[in-house]
Amino acid sequence: MNNSIIAYNIVELEKKEVLSKAEILYKSQLLNEEQWDKIKTEFASKLYTPSIFMKLLLFIFSLIGMTTVIGPIGAMFGDLGELGYRILSFFLGILILFITERILIKNKSHFKSGITEAGIYSGLSFIAFGTIGFDPQNLIICAIIGLALTTFAAIRYLNLLALVSAIGFFGWIIFQIITSIGGTIEALMPFIFMVTFGLIYWFSNKLQEKLPQVIFNNHFVVVKAISLLLFYSAGNYFVVRELSTSLMGLNLSEQDEIPFAIVFYLLTALVPIGYLYWGIKNKSILFIRVGLTILALSIVTFKYYFSLGIPMVTVTVSGAILIGIALVLFNYLKLIRSGFTRELLLRDNWNTRDLAAIIASQTLGGNRTMSSDNDVIFKGGSFGGAGAGGNW
Repeated sequence: MNNSIIAYNIVELEKKEVLSKAEILYKSQLLNEEQWDKIKTEFASKLYTPSIFMKLLLFIFSLIGMTTVIGPIGAMFGDLGELGYRILSFFLGILILFITERILIKNKSHFKSGITEAGIYSGLSFIAFGTIGFDPQNLIICAIIGLALTTFAAIRYLNLLALVSAIGFFGWIIFQIITSIGGTIEALMPFIFMVTFGLIYWFSNKLQEKLPQVIFNNHFVVVKAISLLLFYSAGNYFVVRELSTSLMGLNLSEQDEIPFAIVFYLLTALVPIGYLYWGIKNKSILFIRVGLTILALSIVTFKYYFSLGIPMVTVTVSGAILIGIALVLFNYLKLIRSGFTRELLLRDNWNTRDLAAIIASQTLGGNRTMSSDNDVIFKGGSFGGAGAGGNW
């Protein structure tokens, strides 16, 4: 990948990612002390990333510092008018991003240190205000600008919050377009959203296969998880009914049903089961966890519309059933069965495609594997160098 696409040094990012995954294996007791020490030496990264508490403090103090500096600048140009303020804000945002990138990221090697996030969010906010102004008139234009800025930040600065925002802006654009058309298209909005985010999930899988850069792994996890959640939400009966009444002006009494009600009831019930089946069959922890999450939402949805009239008994019995199922599974999975176990073998995120298996399979004093074409993955070719030598 061209290093000009993202602001950070790719080689250092790859070193950091390898070190992070190796630490997971070490804490999971799959690497011994000697192997861990060797990896720490070979893949030492220059990037500065403090603890989460320190990140938060640096973020807050950076915002306070920027406010202290920018406040007097705004006061100096008090008579510019709205247009003048917008121009000033636009160039000020570009300047903040430039300083953040050149000084903090390039020269000081900060990586998501809190200070960088303060600079990125402030710079994007100033640019957005300079583009939109005080009183934006066209919501679609605002969403398009927001999508462009957040997508830029998600890719160039590897910012996951910006990625989530970009997905939100994209969904907002689709919603605004559909409601502006109205008619039959508006009635088909849930199905349009389901098709759209289903395609986004499919495209993410294809792109991940062609873009094996480990630095974007978390991006793919976020995109796929949100796509799965929004695919379900678009077909959830409660979501469709509430949006139909609050946003589309559909007048319904408690006894009335929305159009295609039986379809949305089936989707609410079957999509979580489908996710769980697919996740278990293909051993995808992402599908399993999303499936369990939306299964709970489906139960709440049906409970909301089909109550037995005794909520305390219903909740108690449901909880007892779930605890019983959990205990049975916990006992059943004491042994590895069809690739599943109750033990936490790796302390990893939701993504099942990571470096854990790669590092574990490499030759590091005892973890020897048969020689194959895949053995060169740490020899600089497929992994962009990363400072790896012949032993890797």
